[in-house]
Amino acid sequence: MKRGNSSAVLQKISRIAMLSALCVVLRYAFAGLPNVQPITAVFLLLSVSWSLSESFLTMAVTMLVSSFLLGFGPWVLWQILAFGAILVLWRYLLYPLTETLLSEQQQKLVLQSVFAGLLGAFYGCIIDFCYALIYSMPWWSYIMAGLSFNLAHALSTLFFYPLLVSIFRRFIYEKNQ
Repeated sequence: MKRGNSSAVLQKISRIAMLSALCVVLRYAFAGLPNVQPITAVFLLLSVSWSLSESFLTMAVTMLVSSFLLGFGPWVLWQILAFGAILVLWRYLLYPLTETLLSEQQQKLVLQSVFAGLLGAFYGCIIDFCYALIYSMPWWSYIMAGLSFNLAHALSTLFFYPLLVSIFRRFIYEKNQ
């Protein structure tokens, strides 16, 4: 392996480790507020700032490590798969849609924030469906029971996304150049 390649790999590993640590701290800091979490917005921004694979690895490490602090169970796999699904939807459908439909930055940010919030709610619906499968319950009962939690996740993602864009803006701009 060439020196340049190994350096780039080490940079990626370091970035994933640092961002995962940040997300674990954020998840733990907001644990007292059920489903209010800025990490969904972080994962979405990572997928367009660097790559989907780095975003997915950061998310998977975050969910695994934070589960040791907040509780580990079969739901961790469902969380990773659900976040993976919304990252793919964001990276290849919703984010490019906002970039092609709108020309003004402020309009893009508003629409991206709305889409990010909707993906937060969609994540909750996927998790509710998985719980319904695990416990052999009607899916609608989990959707109804989790409605307030999914709404909290959607609104917090809607709120945190524009705040975090200002931090990630430099990386997104550099990637698009």
